[in-house]
Amino acid sequence: GGSHCPEALLRRIEERLDVRVQTSWGMTELSPLGTIEPANVPPRPGPRMSGRAPMGLDLKLVDENGVALPEQRMRIGRLMVKGASVAERYFNQSEPVLDAEGYLDTGDLALIDEAGYLTITGRTKDLIKSGGEWINPREVEDIVGSLPEVGLVAVVGRPHEKWGERPVLIVEPRSGHEVDRERLLAVLRGKVPDWWLPDQIVLLDRMPLAATGKIDKKRLRAEFAAG
Repeated sequence: GGSHCPEALLRRIEERLDVRVQTSWGMTELSPLGTIEPANVPPRPGPRMSGRAPMGLDLKLVDENGVALPEQRMRIGRLMVKGASVAERYFNQSEPVLDAEGYLDTGDLALIDEAGYLTITGRTKDLIKSGGEWINPREVEDIVGSLPEVGLVAVVGRPHEKWGERPVLIVEPRSGHEVDRERLLAVLRGKVPDWWLPDQIVLLDRMPLAATGKIDKKRLRAEFAAG
């Protein structure tokens, strides 16, 4: 709870405990349910989906300028939500957080398939803009996180004089395992564009975590901004 669960961890849970993980997505601002996967739906190939929205909650995808995508299915966009369970404003703030149509900006990037199932594909604030093009850290993290020797992984942007930003890959090895930097690059090659490959790979004994247990990317950006 609290952040994206790596696919590799979900698979280990299912294999070792002989269970089926029922995934969901939500936010405190949604009270808190956003979507939930029905328990009787068989597993699908590809990235793990987060289920469908309950009755009364509307989902909408917009572009970086807040304009609704003309195609709402099988496109990645910024996720907006609307409904009676969505908070109107934050405590002690007079201004609402909803737009003119009553939608809340979740800060998540998402894809909605033809059946209405949601897949969270990343966070807008984590995107790295390099040479005018976007790099999605979530895709790199999912690939590297699938390796058995990797415990925790994060990708953050580092300022770059020519390209604007370049990715830095930060890894905490699993206990008792060693991580080879060349192996990390090798597993990424062919699965992501070459210009997504990190310029720097950092190995940490312990990944910094925020109070909620999430990886503290704000601290990582501050620590590795200078290289």
